[in-house]
Amino acid sequence: MNSKHIIATIALCFAVLWASAQQQADSVALKPQPIPIVRDSAFIVDSVRRAEKRKVTRHSAFVPGWGQINNKQGWKVPLIYGALGVSTYIFFYNLEEYKALRQAYIYRTDTIPGNDDDIDEKYKPLSNNSIQYYRDEFRQNVDLSVLAFLIIWGLNVVDATVFAHLKDFDVSDDIGLRLQPPNFNPINGYTQVGISVHKKPNPPKLKPLPAR
Repeated sequence: MNSKHIIATIALCFAVLWASAQQQADSVALKPQPIPIVRDSAFIVDSVRRAEKRKVTRHSAFVPGWGQINNKQGWKVPLIYGALGVSTYIFFYNLEEYKALRQAYIYRTDTIPGNDDDIDEKYKPLSNNSIQYYRDEFRQNVDLSVLAFLIIWGLNVVDATVFAHLKDFDVSDDIGLRLQPPNFNPINGYTQVGISVHKKPNPPKLKPLPAR
């Protein structure tokens, strides 16, 4: 193959590539382009508010009181930790009593008389049935104290989340509630009562009287 054939082959390859590229360009030009979505400022503000509300929920779920701090309600933090502290103290108190009563019942019902001397002094006057009864009661109290701790933690999350949503709720005097009278439809016998929220009209501004 001489140089003329090589040049002709290269030129043919360039021509084929050029034609293919031109065809792809024409197909892209004819293809309808998607319309860009323009997000207004209200949409962006709503997105930011939703993100802030989710952040408050996560914070209060991870650390009690953190969501209240985000909501600028730091005065609730001592109340939350006070309730959690009380439930924690009750849990450990009932757990210790349950362990002592369980061991006392084991010593009282075994076949080794010497083990009765190791029973706590406050439980020695009790009968076997009484020890068993109080053991079950304290065991139930342990479960209830754990449940109370979890409920307080959950209420902390609910409180932070609800207040984060209520911050955007309009409670001004311009909002009114209107109860619509019953509307009876004789065709299907359906009675409808409506409640609507409307914005109160602004009172007309009175011009001051001219001075006499």
